[in-house]
Amino acid sequence: MKKIFVMLAAAACSLAAMATDYTGKLTVNVNDVVSEMETTISVDESAGVCNFDLKNFVLVAEDGNKMGVGNISLHNLAGNTAYGFTNIKFNDKVVITEGDLEEVDFWMGPILGEVPVVLNADFNAQALSVNIDIDMMDTLEQVIKVNFVGTAPAVPGLKGDVNGDGTVDVSDVTTVINVMLGGK
Repeated sequence: MKKIFVMLAAAACSLAAMATDYTGKLTVNVNDVVSEMETTISVDESAGVCNFDLKNFVLVAEDGNKMGVGNISLHNLAGNTAYGFTNIKFNDKVVITEGDLEEVDFWMGPILGEVPVVLNADFNAQALSVNIDIDMMDTLEQVIKVNFVGTAPAVPGLKGDVNGDGTVDVSDVTTVINVMLGGK
């Protein structure tokens, strides 16, 4: 019997630590040249500790050519929750690792060594907003500003999600009232 409870507790913990994938528009400004692309960023939180993963970060030139940068992974960040959002911050150097997209032949991040990254992100179960500043003036004469706004997929079967839109909000209350009054 004890083993069953331990297995259930382990399963619950593993579910709680699963990453949420947010898909949206990534805007990159390099020395006032702006490019945009769709991408996915993963964030997971467990007991106030957060992990942030931007995988396969690619810069797109004005002519459409892609320059692979790599993966920016920041782990064990303190999360501060207020007003329904968790905020994470990072201000240190990080090594950008090689991505795994087949269409990118060369990943620049690993050859750069430690890169100064300043991250400020706010997220909840439905949305993520990220600002990243990478000051490479000393080595590449570039300042890279990255902004991302994305959403998570709707969560099916969310408790209280009466209308099935993946969120619990006033529209669910409206749905219940309409059903009670004989409407749709």
